[in-house]
Amino acid sequence: MGVRLENQLDGQGALFRQEWKDFQFTILGQNGLTEIKNANQARIDGLEMDVNFAATYNLQLSAGVAFYDAKLTENYCGFTDENGNPVTDCADPEAPSGTRLPVTAEFKGNLNARYTFDWKDYEPFIQGSVVYEGRRTSDLRILEREILGDMPSYTMFDLSAGIRKDSWTLNLYVKNLFDERAEFNRFTMCAVTVCGASGLVPEYPNGQVYTVAGQPRTIGLRFSQEF
Repeated sequence: MGVRLENQLDGQGALFRQEWKDFQFTILGQNGLTEIKNANQARIDGLEMDVNFAATYNLQLSAGVAFYDAKLTENYCGFTDENGNPVTDCADPEAPSGTRLPVTAEFKGNLNARYTFDWKDYEPFIQGSVVYEGRRTSDLRILEREILGDMPSYTMFDLSAGIRKDSWTLNLYVKNLFDERAEFNRFTMCAVTVCGASGLVPEYPNGQVYTVAGQPRTIGLRFSQEF
């Protein structure tokens, strides 16, 4: 049987500021080829914390949270000067200073609970977890972001129950219990303003924008053996 502690609490946290000089991001160019763009200056102010708590001999809890304020600190104009340095002073920047960095939620968190008990020579357990991630933008550039749309927040639950003895474990699990359609990415197969534009292709009147979705509800049985 495993060793479990009772009423033990431990955790850690970090408050930070990260300055990005010559912040880079990738886009699809007009010919469908990946281009690396230099957006110059960006900054992330963040707080990350996690905690583990042995509430009782049987119940183990863990949680984590993260807060991010990630944004440009200079304009992104979309072009460079003759020396290859990004221009930040322009009348109509593609992303003005203060624009939120893409694919970064303001908040995300997780919670996990595991209840284990002894039964004869076996160790049954029940475990549940939940993960939340807030709304995220899909592109740094304002126009392209409006075409692609934001990725909405999502909450995903997992459940599992099983039994363990000596070196083997049998586990019945359900991933994404409520079949949440989480979105992890949005993209087009060529430049966003071309492939994502409305009305250019009759078969796709609203543009061809693709979404990378999370794993749908999955039920499985897993057997593991330690050697």
